[in-house]
Amino acid sequence: MSDRCTRRSSSPVTALMFAVSVVGSNGLALSPILSDVARSLSASPLTVSTAISAYGAATAASALFLAARIDRHGVRRSLLAAMVALIAALALSALSPHWAVLSAAQALAGAAAGVILPAAYGSATLVAAPGREARTLGRVISGWSVSLVAGVPLSAMVSDAIGWRATYGVLALCAAIALAGLRRLPERRDAAAAPARLSRLLAPLAQREVAALLLGCLAFSSAFYGVYAFIADHVRQTLALSAGRAGLIACAYGGGFLLADLLGAPLIERLGARRALPLALAVIAAVYVGLPAATRSLHAVLAVAVAWGAASQCSLNLLVLLLSRARPQARGAVLGLNTCTTYLGASLGTAIAGAVYAHAGFSALGLSAAGAAAAAALGLHWQLNARGRRARGDAAARA
Repeated sequence: MSDRCTRRSSSPVTALMFAVSVVGSNGLALSPILSDVARSLSASPLTVSTAISAYGAATAASALFLAARIDRHGVRRSLLAAMVALIAALALSALSPHWAVLSAAQALAGAAAGVILPAAYGSATLVAAPGREARTLGRVISGWSVSLVAGVPLSAMVSDAIGWRATYGVLALCAAIALAGLRRLPERRDAAAAPARLSRLLAPLAQREVAALLLGCLAFSSAFYGVYAFIADHVRQTLALSAGRAGLIACAYGGGFLLADLLGAPLIERLGARRALPLALAVIAAVYVGLPAATRSLHAVLAVAVAWGAASQCSLNLLVLLLSRARPQARGAVLGLNTCTTYLGASLGTAIAGAVYAHAGFSALGLSAAGAAAAAALGLHWQLNARGRRARGDAAARA
């Protein structure tokens, strides 16, 4: 019976994982082809990067305001509607005659992504066999690794072979295939769910540890998306690479991400989450310091990208873990704020990084990102460890 349940659920789980990988591939695909898109649309890479900011801002707003309504409208219904919107956004991206149209299309894609991701994670628990919910959710989340290791590099190769518009056309086709598989999902709807109010969504911010972790998340995501948006353009100019070869940077990053997923748990368990998170952020700061020099060689930048991906995976998982523990009675609201903060960082980070990159170069961008990651590491070390020890010492003294 268990085997039959597993076989029945495998197809919807694969569709969910595929949907997440399409969302991830679209969100990360523009960086390796930024120069090609800019030339085609007679614009600068900085101008075209507005599409990345628009995507991040729309995803953040959608995660905060639209995702909270998923339960009332139905998980399956919300997911299917958002996938249709994503297909339309990807098709419009492929046909964009101007950078402003591409930015609008990516804003629509971001609004769809802000619903697809939480709906996909919620659907994973519906299709999972009893007792296998965590493992099924892990498979769905692994769609992000698929997008890093395969989706982004293949998108860059498609751009090299056919043109950047074909990249978005292929992603639209993949989204349509995912949509066909998602139609088999079960529905879950709570018509009596109370409408989400902004005050309720923002209530977890009153807890100091939640606020500190979200600030750390903002610094982490701003630094990542800011550097990621322009590293391929810089490397392509420095080493005269094609989009396909520049896409290997995302592949190396994804390889490090997967490596940390497989091997990082014992180290994290030994150190403890509160000590491990500041350490992982400090490693990322060191990566950003060394990244500008590494971009003079493809082999060097790929090696650094592996370390970047490994440290990022640890940081991301630890942020989510500590946030979920910080306020268990409001875990959904806290993780919704985490998604919102992550993509707010994507929008702000790309916008700020674009100005730094255009006026001061990639070395200044790397140092700026390193400063943000180092500040997050120091702030979270104090909040999670030094301040916690002081509070425990005061409590012991009062006792």
